[in-house]
Amino acid sequence: MYFSMDEIGFENTEKIKMIPLEADRWKLIYDVAKAYGFEGIHLTPSLYSKNFELDLENIPAYFQDFKLTLHFGGLLKITSEAFDEALSKHFDIALRNNMHDFSLHPPGAEEKDVCRSLLRRAIDKWLPIAIRNGISLSLETHVQGKYFLFNGLHEFTAFTDAFPELGILIDISHNYYSPQYSEDEILDILGNRNVKGLHISDALRDADFFEGTHLAIGDGTVDFEKLLKGFGKFADLYGALEIKSSNEGVAKSLRMLQDIRGE
Repeated sequence: MYFSMDEIGFENTEKIKMIPLEADRWKLIYDVAKAYGFEGIHLTPSLYSKNFELDLENIPAYFQDFKLTLHFGGLLKITSEAFDEALSKHFDIALRNNMHDFSLHPPGAEEKDVCRSLLRRAIDKWLPIAIRNGISLSLETHVQGKYFLFNGLHEFTAFTDAFPELGILIDISHNYYSPQYSEDEILDILGNRNVKGLHISDALRDADFFEGTHLAIGDGTVDFEKLLKGFGKFADLYGALEIKSSNEGVAKSLRMLQDIRGE
């Protein structure tokens, strides 16, 4: 298992907004990841576009120093004609940059039957392409049925089990916060499936959503020692720190996770 940088820290985010040249913004992200001590970088197009004003079409070649993964995030408008075009564009980016996993955020809760059918069709198309190119295709475990396509992890796995080679990206903070799965339940349901990655952040169940998710490690109540021990058996598993915190919060979180892993 290795740890990968997603969010870069509040102060670094403000700093990058002050840098006019795109090349220098890319260099800052590289330097930040090196300084924190990450082995990988987890790239989300919407995050890089909105917060960093960077287009993933322009990832510098020197980023190959890291293990790279791409998360096609946000609430996917899978019923839009532009969906397959955008998926194709970002899958090509993943291939050109030797990324080893391409993950999908699940669609929203609207028109569930239609969305489930279209998602199945997209996986039928892209999973064989991913396998032929030596990259895993994964689906994220957002399972709050009020907002997302799947209502709970059992409904999620009923879908993914139809695609044995489809990977799973577990969002620990969301699954713990709502629908309030325990660490043991997450391990019991997903521990013997094709897990490729973890979105790692702490959570507090008795707090407002924005104050109770994506927390620095130690600021919530998730038992990461149990989870990392349980999922540590997976080869080349990545843990992307999806933490909305200060620079020190990100650094502290990585140190704590590394200590748990004995690194």
